[in-house]
Amino acid sequence: MKISLNLLESDSQIKKLMLDALVGEVDKYMVRSISVVKRALPSIMSGLISRSPEYQSLENGRLRLELGIDNSSVKLAKLITVWSTNIEYKYERPTVSAGQVKTKFSAQLIRADFSDVLYTDFAAVVDLARGYTLPWLEWLLLEGNKILVPNHSVVIGPNRGSRTGYAVMREGRGSWKVPSEFSGTFRDNWITRAIDKGMGDVESLLDRAFQ
Repeated sequence: MKISLNLLESDSQIKKLMLDALVGEVDKYMVRSISVVKRALPSIMSGLISRSPEYQSLENGRLRLELGIDNSSVKLAKLITVWSTNIEYKYERPTVSAGQVKTKFSAQLIRADFSDVLYTDFAAVVDLARGYTLPWLEWLLLEGNKILVPNHSVVIGPNRGSRTGYAVMREGRGSWKVPSEFSGTFRDNWITRAIDKGMGDVESLLDRAFQ
């Protein structure tokens, strides 16, 4: 007995049918992998930020005293919550183009203008008694080595009039700015440095998720 088969489709048509069939499988794979990233990435972000020298100094060090941040642990916890939950994910579902199945996925770890944190109540110190607001986070992230309080300096030591109980700003010689080892600008600041140092952790996660 002889059996013969005649393919009615051309090679290009067969290839297109195969690629079209792959689109659904690729989509399932991407959705599954992205869910792994979404579960793990916020925790990685929180760790990168909380291990940074700026965070440590804000929580219980020089920056906390010089900036006069009361309840710094509460403010920092709120910041980390915003940064770890506001990660923006973008996924373009797979399509067939130029003989290939193509798809895109990206995660924006922080907003470029920091608009989700700079205008919150925990990004500033409000001193009702003295009648001023100190935008400590904006100073730390964006103002670099700019003089911020002319003709004043911080005196470290026990002081009942201090918000932190251990530092106060006094008028006199010199001018105050963010300590240079912690200062930041739009492109190089506390958060961008923390993320840069931790990119190995992020890449390891992506490798595991998309292996």
